Amino acid sequence: MLDNFSIRNKLIICILVGCLIPYLLSSFYIKNKTEEWLYKSNIEHTNIMLQQAADHVDDSVLKNTEDLISIIAEDERLLHTYSQIHSYIHYDPSASPLDAAESESEILKYFRQIKENQDIIEFVSFGTEEGGYAEYPDFNPPGPYDPRGRQWYLNAIHKEDAIISEPYITKVTNDLVISVDKSVTLDHKKIGVVSLTIKLDQLMNKINGLKYSESGYICILSPNNVFINSPDHEEWTLNSIEDLGLDVFHSVDEYNGKSFEGQIDDTEKVFNVYISPYSGWKYISVMDKDEILEQSSSLTDFLFIIYSIMFLLVMMLIFLISNYITKPILKIAQAIKKMATFDFDIYEKKNFELYIHQKDEIGEISRALNNMQDNFIELKNNMAIIDQEIQKIDIDQETVYQLHLSKDNPFSGIMNSVNGLLEKVNHSIKQINSQKEFIHYLADHDPLTGLPNRRRFQEKLSEILHTESQGAILLLDLDNFKGINDTLGHLFGDKVLKYISRKLKERVNQRVFVSRFGGDEFLILYEYKEGREELRLFIEELFQLFQKPFQIEKNEVKVEFSMGISTFPKDSQDFNQLIMYADLALYFVKNSGKHSYAFFNKEMDDHLKQKWQMKSLLREAITNDGFKMVYQPQIDLYSGEILGYEALIRLKGSAVSPKDFIPVAEEDDLIIAIGRKAVQMVVTQLCQWQQKGLELKPVAINFSAVQIHDYNFKNHLLKLLKENNVDPNLIVLEITENVFLENTEATLSFLQELREYGIRIAIDDFGTGYSSLSYLTFLPIDTIKLDRNLSMKFLNFDSNAVIDSFIALAHSLGLKVIAEGIEDYEQVKRLMIGKCDAVQGFYFSMPLEVSDVEKNFYKIYQI
Repeated sequence: MLDNFSIRNKLIICILVGCLIPYLLSSFYIKNKTEEWLYKSNIEHTNIMLQQAADHVDDSVLKNTEDLISIIAEDERLLHTYSQIHSYIHYDPSASPLDAAESESEILKYFRQIKENQDIIEFVSFGTEEGGYAEYPDFNPPGPYDPRGRQWYLNAIHKEDAIISEPYITKVTNDLVISVDKSVTLDHKKIGVVSLTIKLDQLMNKINGLKYSESGYICILSPNNVFINSPDHEEWTLNSIEDLGLDVFHSVDEYNGKSFEGQIDDTEKVFNVYISPYSGWKYISVMDKDEILEQSSSLTDFLFIIYSIMFLLVMMLIFLISNYITKPILKIAQAIKKMATFDFDIYEKKNFELYIHQKDEIGEISRALNNMQDNFIELKNNMAIIDQEIQKIDIDQETVYQLHLSKDNPFSGIMNSVNGLLEKVNHSIKQINSQKEFIHYLADHDPLTGLPNRRRFQEKLSEILHTESQGAILLLDLDNFKGINDTLGHLFGDKVLKYISRKLKERVNQRVFVSRFGGDEFLILYEYKEGREELRLFIEELFQLFQKPFQIEKNEVKVEFSMGISTFPKDSQDFNQLIMYADLALYFVKNSGKHSYAFFNKEMDDHLKQKWQMKSLLREAITNDGFKMVYQPQIDLYSGEILGYEALIRLKGSAVSPKDFIPVAEEDDLIIAIGRKAVQMVVTQLCQWQQKGLELKPVAINFSAVQIHDYNFKNHLLKLLKENNVDPNLIVLEITENVFLENTEATLSFLQELREYGIRIAIDDFGTGYSSLSYLTFLPIDTIKLDRNLSMKFLNFDSNAVIDSFIALAHSLGLKVIAEGIEDYEQVKRLMIGKCDAVQGFYFSMPLEVSDVEKNFYKIYQI
């Protein structure tokens, strides 16, 4: 049908048909998608605002109140005067009012300050296990009152954390409130409960002031599905959804973070739900569905009108452009008809000469036609030469597809050239394809071992995770590979890796997939069908695989490895998370003795997070002067004088013990910076005491085994001593026995250099490590500090012969002996008999702040 139309009309019809249908379809699609997007966007925006409202309540009210009540529960006024608070158990309202004791008045003043600073707090109260009760504002009960029988007291007395009550209406002020209650503990004994009553009216008014739409509002349910807030139905407040028969809210817990539709008052509503993970309160936004749909439909109708107008304009433009384009084409077509006979001498140029100077394709065609006559003659003359050159190529390939033209076609020479070119192209394509196969292999395999690489492992695991299979990721790491590389070289190490790879390949089957993870680590994917026991048997087989040594180049090699394991779908179904969990399990194996395996568990993740938090705390303390030193006296057993002090590091404003943060610092070399801080604080303090005219005494500083690797420590210490004009003889470095376990010669040399400058060395915690009396004959030390456990062990014997003999041996070597952790006089007496030089412990003094040290600097202790 279109054959009878001109090219101009064909172009117009094709463009109209080709554009109209997709345009109409896309218009309807965009309209529907726009409505759907606006509807979802509205819902998502509401969800965000709902969560923000909930977070505001949690952060600004509940969490702050719980923090506040925790502070109140630890206040000294409550802890040490609770027994002096009045009791109302036998209260007679007709009798004279009870006068509050001074201590109780202080507590009430404290409560008043809290209420005045916190507008939302209605009451502050404290009930004791003895029946005492204090409340602000003034407490005037109508009769006897025992807090121990009240529900708020019973809910909190046996709990460690703060308890948030269900909402209720106060009898005194008729306000909507909740109470936050927390037990008070003294010396591990519950002595009472402190309670904060919070007004919710102001908070609910703020929430009700949030506008989600013209019809929108927020309802709040307690964890027990009791209405805390319902602005459109105030009669619902403090009633449960069961009592009100509101079926629309029965499954609200299932829609946390989602939306659902239902009816209230015969009106279709859209509900968004967010349940606070902190308080358990359920925030529900309610909006009319028609209002949401109305917003989206009005916009899409407007877009549809705009699209329709644009379509008409485009069609008009297409008509004008097609006419402009096709007019010269029709003119040139008349000239081409004459060229069809290849009689280039007689065709008429006038039909296209008008367009020769145009810069577009029409101009190019016109110029091409003008030059075609000369080009055709040149083509025929050069085609024979080109054909001869092609024929010189040696083509030894299978037959390929050939072009075929009629015998009368004047371009037969071009046909032959193209066919020859096709054969060469075919050959090149085959070579490229063979290279692609090799490249593909390299992309999926480790070039050293030939095992699949991590990329291929990820593809394989992704395929399995999309099924319902269960299995495990085993991350295998060689324990002693570094030693093999260091002693026998990296080329030998590569051969070891190849051998291990071959052994692991032997285990590959439909359920076992082995790959190289990198370095000396291998990843194994294992699918099991009969549970974890099947997996454990497979793990044991892996350990058996390398139990015996093997020979490589006449060298006997024994490899040991550790393994971390994560399982799917139990632990996760995400590739990166499974690898991370396996690596975390491997980390715990490496830090607990190696040559074993461990399954990932939640405690590992928590333990690692605690370590990260501790490291973060330590880094901040290093940067922001977060450490301080306390000093524990060392007492001469014969004169009672203070011979010196041990400087003990503490975190400012934190109860974290050095026993907890020092091992973490040693793992990450943070101990080097902390050790320098400790030395700086001690030397600075000695300088200050010297400036105050105090007679300086030696101070011992703990020195970690890791600090041996702080190669500039000696220069740092000597520089500090010189800058502060402090005698090196006043510094004692306390080391533990494990300092000598690695690189003993270098360690002995380091300590001897320090002694040459006058710095003294003491062995701390002697008797807990790798103790050997033979060590004492050659170690560069001045003092031995007996570990508390060692002292307790031998001092509790009826005979002191062992401890006496050891002290005598130390004295014979010119060493002083100090006993740590001494807590009773009986121990002091026994150490005096054994002629111990000095003692340190709680019997004489706890570690002291700097101000207390200065007050007791010349104190003589009673022996």
